[in-house]
Amino acid sequence: MGFKVVNKYLQDSNRTFVAIRQEAPYTAFDRILIGDRVNESDEVLIEAVLGQVATELNPAEGVKKLQEDLHTQAQEYETKLAEKDAKIAEVKAVADWAVLVRVTDVDNPLDPTLFKRGLELVDLGQTGKAYQPQEIFAIENPGHVEKFQEGKRVMVQVNEAFTYQGQTLEELASLEQNGKLGIWKWEPPKAPKESNELETKPVAR
Repeated sequence: MGFKVVNKYLQDSNRTFVAIRQEAPYTAFDRILIGDRVNESDEVLIEAVLGQVATELNPAEGVKKLQEDLHTQAQEYETKLAEKDAKIAEVKAVADWAVLVRVTDVDNPLDPTLFKRGLELVDLGQTGKAYQPQEIFAIENPGHVEKFQEGKRVMVQVNEAFTYQGQTLEELASLEQNGKLGIWKWEPPKAPKESNELETKPVAR
């Protein structure tokens, strides 16, 4: 018969008392574990108590076990961190796609303040970063004078693999002419064309 947890309770916010017993041969261990662990399973608590006892009886083995546990925890942390980064990248890709669709919809131009807010969500170009087709980044246009709160950023749309080397807006213009990039600035809506034709109405008969 193995060990059983016969008592456990939280002493304070950072210590948990755990008592385990084994009937044959009768063995009793009472230990205080660091942290609030009352909601952990009995199996985990038993392992933690026995690990602490082993450390006390054989410090060298205890250190080895601690190192193994820390290594396992580090691997689990790296895995969770990678999963979190992947989810962030997915959300960022969706946000960039939404900005790309709206900014390039010239038939339905954005309100200037919305344009500014949208481009604030887009990362500024990173020197040395390789961008793939359809990726976007923003750059500042310091010489631009705002008239409608449209901001000073412009959006760069990559049409083919491109490594940004810190070029200014003027330097990127030649690449736009070659079709390698698309540069999108906020433009005031075009005024509707005035018709010179006289309005005609059908004559009632």
